[in-house]
Amino acid sequence: MQQPWLNPPGTAPRRGVPDDFSPATATLPWRGALVVVAIVWLILLAGRSAAIVDAAYGLPVAPGTETLIAVADAWNDALSALGIPQALDAIRQRLATGR
Repeated sequence: MQQPWLNPPGTAPRRGVPDDFSPATATLPWRGALVVVAIVWLILLAGRSAAIVDAAYGLPVAPGTETLIAVADAWNDALSALGIPQALDAIRQRLATGR
């Protein structure tokens, strides 16, 4: 029996990334991976919106700092209007008391 990673006798070696030996490799296309990473970043930013505003106000005065503060304030206000930071804080408190 020949191993699946070996080429059949008399054939040229395969090029590229080796397969996982299944008919359909379980990989995520880069566009799909980019969407997943963007969603994860939005979730992380949603949970830390108040800390982002505090960090923005602590930045030194430089070109673009006021714009960054305005964006951070708008992000925090939008999430606060939806109640997301409050819900995440409640989840954090619930998890902290459950230990």
